[in-house]
Amino acid sequence: MTKIFIFAVSLLTASVVYAGEGLQPYILFGDSGQTIEETNKQLSAALTQGGFEVLGQYAPAESPDRSVIAVSHPELLKALSALRASAGFFSAIRIGVIADSGQTLISLQNPEYWGNAYLQDEYQTAEAVIGKISSEIAATIQATFPSANLKQGYGSTQEFTAEDLRGYHYMFGMPYFEDNVLIGEFASHQAAVAAIEKNLQTSSTSSKVFSRDLPGKEIRLFGVALKGETGEANFVPIIDISSQKHVTFLPYELLVIGKEVRMLHGRFRIALSFPDLTMGTFTKIMSTPGEIEDLLSALSK
Repeated sequence: MTKIFIFAVSLLTASVVYAGEGLQPYILFGDSGQTIEETNKQLSAALTQGGFEVLGQYAPAESPDRSVIAVSHPELLKALSALRASAGFFSAIRIGVIADSGQTLISLQNPEYWGNAYLQDEYQTAEAVIGKISSEIAATIQATFPSANLKQGYGSTQEFTAEDLRGYHYMFGMPYFEDNVLIGEFASHQAAVAAIEKNLQTSSTSSKVFSRDLPGKEIRLFGVALKGETGEANFVPIIDISSQKHVTFLPYELLVIGKEVRMLHGRFRIALSFPDLTMGTFTKIMSTPGEIEDLLSALSK
């Protein structure tokens, strides 16, 4: 009965989840009326019941006021498996839970925005599946927390089209999606995965939030929490300063493709997450892309 109700709600919300001009990085659903802990518990249970796979949950920047739930879905993974290997970067979709002024706000990483940026010209091949999954996540949030019914896009004053995002870069001379960085290479896929798993267990500056394989492929996506002096607690307070928090831009991805270990370039990944970032603020985190690369590279040794 719950699944039938969620499906019915999804039909009503599908056309309004992305309402507004231009594609926005994030979608705000509003107040759950619960604590962060209870919101995480109820939402994870509802998503699991609805056929989603809850990959992991953590507190970005080790903040008690921020939480991210990473989810995936068999239909999404099947669709991505038919695309180029770099589609593996899109294997997880993030839902944010944020304590703010006495409220517990739920947000969603907009799959249409991020899907176009990550899948580029192959987005249309997976568009129907992504749209269906997006609507089901929205319906699950609303069915679980009826007060969280805002569905307002946020995160950018720019009006991005799908075409804009497929060729996104911050400005002239800045990296594109395809400029992802090779940070490690091993004798085999199994050796690469085993090394990263081992290093994540012993690292004092990185920890595993989730990992997920693409079915039938030697492709595994890791979501990694970045700690220490150069980690999330260092750069998040500098860039996530708007009233509506961009909490679901984390955790950072690390993708194992065959024998290779790759990450998205920090100057692409951060800019995509904060498209309104000024050059003045970007200058304050000038060292952050390199420091993120250092932290992730240490897992690939």
